[in-house]
Amino acid sequence: MKTILISRKSCVIEGFLHEARYVEELEILRTFQDEQEAYDMVGRQEVDLAIIDLDMEKSDGADIGWKLKKKNPDILLIYLTKEQRSLMNLIRLHPVAVMEVPFREGEIRYVVESAYLLSKRKRKRIYARTFGHFDVFVDGKPIMFKSAKAKEFLAFLIDRRGGTVTTDQMINVLWEDRPNDESTQNLCCKLVKTLQRELRAAGAEEMLVVARGSRSVNVESFQCDMYELLDGNQKIKARYMGNYLLDYSWSESQTALLDHILHE
Repeated sequence: MKTILISRKSCVIEGFLHEARYVEELEILRTFQDEQEAYDMVGRQEVDLAIIDLDMEKSDGADIGWKLKKKNPDILLIYLTKEQRSLMNLIRLHPVAVMEVPFREGEIRYVVESAYLLSKRKRKRIYARTFGHFDVFVDGKPIMFKSAKAKEFLAFLIDRRGGTVTTDQMINVLWEDRPNDESTQNLCCKLVKTLQRELRAAGAEEMLVVARGSRSVNVESFQCDMYELLDGNQKIKARYMGNYLLDYSWSESQTALLDHILHE
């Protein structure tokens, strides 16, 4: 688990490092005395856990936590202190733990292992790549869609970012040359079932939400490069080269928005 420490030459951090050196799950990337440098690193590099010294001078531990969460909403926090204090300002950050010195035997290993398990749960198994050509990956392996139209429909739903899509909208986008008649509407129903079947076979059925008269994606069930770019992820922004869902002409309006963000 990739970890940073934020401290001002504190014996609290030194004590933690001494006790934690045998915890296999912990990979210390760097220790910071300057919070701004820590924020910059979290913005451009994958960091799973931040360990923060609450006893730093002229710094507020909750404020540091909020700024780290703004850079990376999934980052986990552990706070360390040698003083008893009110923790009300930390509660909304949901830290893994607030540990007081002296540490009890086995406490650091237990807390770090708890953070490791939480980190694994936070990682989403499903990843949708929209930059360039569209693909969906489950546990790092691409879904090999048998139906190109079902794949396109999923791309359209992802482009809508959780917004619902009606049958009429499906027809306008996927079959713009066909009449909106009973035959085409039946084709839409069959396509939805095909997509459900393909996602189920890939272990990604939670992506698709089907209600009477509408379909959408569950945005909490997967990660997506476009979503991360819109959320301000600077690392993802550096990877966007102006190509979005290249195979689908209906994506042009979103491409214009992403290009605007890129050049801000």
